[in-house]
Amino acid sequence: MIAFFLSMPIIAFLSLISFQTMKLGVLNYEGRFVPYSLGVVIIYSYSYLFALSPGLESVSMASFIFVFSIWLLGLVDDVFGKPYPKGLKGHVLYAFQNKRITTGLVKAAGTIVVALLFVWMTPLYTYFATFLSLFLLIGLPHVMNLFDTRPLRVWKGALCFVVLVLLINPLPSFIYIVMLLSVFYVWYVLEGYRKAMLGDNGATVVGAILAVVAINHLPIGLQLFVLFVVSFFIVIAEKYSFSTIIEHSSLLRMIDQIGIMNKHQKGDSHN
Repeated sequence: MIAFFLSMPIIAFLSLISFQTMKLGVLNYEGRFVPYSLGVVIIYSYSYLFALSPGLESVSMASFIFVFSIWLLGLVDDVFGKPYPKGLKGHVLYAFQNKRITTGLVKAAGTIVVALLFVWMTPLYTYFATFLSLFLLIGLPHVMNLFDTRPLRVWKGALCFVVLVLLINPLPSFIYIVMLLSVFYVWYVLEGYRKAMLGDNGATVVGAILAVVAINHLPIGLQLFVLFVVSFFIVIAEKYSFSTIIEHSSLLRMIDQIGIMNKHQKGDSHN
């Protein structure tokens, strides 16, 4: 376990430098180039947990295949995707109108395929649980990606989700808690100071992990609630910008700015 605490900062630093060198990043809302290397930190930490505890429900073989595939699909979209079209509807219309498949559409189709693979590999004992799991696996990565338009929005959402899971489940071992806090801390520092960002690969892999955790550690009633919230955000995002909604609420704006160091608000897109 000591190896993890020693290696994670090194992985974070090396991935940041590598992505910076290869120009794998975008201009953030301040007009600064920021590499989307945080997804490497997330997937590395999850992979380490999988190697450490392969029998744990949330890091089963089915879960690992799903999470890793979602990260890879997001990375492909980051590297080869274009800024437009926006949204799932936009990608579908673009494909019909221009007879060209976008990386965003490939990511959406790939997410459905690996989600189906997950439910096929996982013992879900009712059709209702299967369909609920399928929608969570598809919806949560998408919603986390929608929120990744300013620093730490996904971080705050993930933190609230983790607190909910911990409140209704027996606490895991102390070492797992420390691992989790370490990941959140490194993520917080790098994104809060705008040294690195999640990008599609990071935001979607966070959503994938949250979906797996929800399926394995939340009761059906709470899974339904999460699905309702996810569906609500997806519908809203098709018509409105989350940034615009937040800017019109002083409370949401205050929450949105918590943890962001040396803020200079410009533009509308973190990614």
